[in-house]
Amino acid sequence: MTAIKARDVDSFLAHPDIKAGFILIYGPDAGRVRETTDKLQTQFHGQTGDPMGLVSLQFGDFENPGERISVEANTPSMFGDQRIIRVRGATNALTKEIEQTVKDGFDAILLVESGNLTPKDGLRKLAEAQKSARAVPCYADDTRSLTQLARQMFEKAQITVENDALRALIDVLGNDRQITRQEVEKLILFAQDTKHIDFDDVMVLCGDNAAQTMDEILDSTGTGHMQKLDTALTRAFSSGTNSSAILTRALMHFSTLREMRAGFDEGKTLTEVLNAGRFRVHFSRKSAIESQIRSWSSTNLAAACVRLHTTVLETRKNANLADEHTRQALLAIATIAARN
Repeated sequence: MTAIKARDVDSFLAHPDIKAGFILIYGPDAGRVRETTDKLQTQFHGQTGDPMGLVSLQFGDFENPGERISVEANTPSMFGDQRIIRVRGATNALTKEIEQTVKDGFDAILLVESGNLTPKDGLRKLAEAQKSARAVPCYADDTRSLTQLARQMFEKAQITVENDALRALIDVLGNDRQITRQEVEKLILFAQDTKHIDFDDVMVLCGDNAAQTMDEILDSTGTGHMQKLDTALTRAFSSGTNSSAILTRALMHFSTLREMRAGFDEGKTLTEVLNAGRFRVHFSRKSAIESQIRSWSSTNLAAACVRLHTTVLETRKNANLADEHTRQALLAIATIAARN
């Protein structure tokens, strides 16, 4: 087995035990997946590596991805450095495309980013079955890890933060690590002169209605309230919320629901599922989340995640229609919820 345990991820990032081959980085937290892949890319490529030795691809943006990856993985670097092939947004559709290439082996490093994958998903099974591959999980941050991340960032910037301000900040942060960093960086920039953050600072800069609107979008989608969803989306778009942020949070939401439902199907109670270490549900959303866990099947949740992955690709290809694609996808998913 080449699956990296969650507790061993930091150690693996510091000292990867593989010199060439396939590394799958997956999980419901898209920001953490990107950050983990960035660290691995730096480990293998360095800050000053040959730019020609780094190939970055977006899965779905090119035809015959398996053939393209095989060619890139087996093409020697012009200056003798190791080639790094990074593939973003991969789904299980990539499994058959690269299976033979992975089994044959190659001298490059193939870094593949994906969303939340269960042990039964083909891409994860492929990475866990090969000696020349590694599967690296990136689970969503919980309250403890978010607090630790924020403290470290404030300490590095030599800014003090009051305890009640830190608690308020963690309460309004999204589970996506990239969003977490962006909010903390905003506060650090604000406090460059005072070197201090208090409760009022957090509420003024971070405690707006954006988080509430986002929760309304997610829960309206998950519970099938299409009119509420349409209204919340209109409010979000009019206030400047980017469709990519909505899709990222929606994908994370349904990936988390998928994992919660799996626990529920295994016989765990709703309380046990909601109290699991990496699930952080605000008390105001508890009943809505419980309803979604009960009503959604594992099959339908998987279909919702596929639809969201597809929509992410569509919005990247047609940025001018991003809002429309996002609205259509979420309303379609809400329709499934309404029938559950």
